[in-house]
Amino acid sequence: MMVEPKSSATILALADLADLSAKQLEEGRSIEEVIETLRSAALAVRTVIGPEEDSLDAEMETADEEESQSEDKSDISA
Repeated sequence: MMVEPKSSATILALADLADLSAKQLEEGRSIEEVIETLRSAALAVRTVIGPEEDSLDAEMETADEEESQSEDKSDISA
């Protein structure tokens, strides 16, 4: 299986979720059941993406601080 970029994987996951929802409705599931499935999927995504984004934000802040410190040191030696 080929690993896809996040944006492509996200789009494909949304398409799969739309197909699943349509199939559930075709099978006679109630709208409430379909809504519950969609909300569960949204919660699962947020549970995974939230911590990942927080980690990326922290890494960016660290990199910015290190870059700022490097610039400060080069200003002193000039």
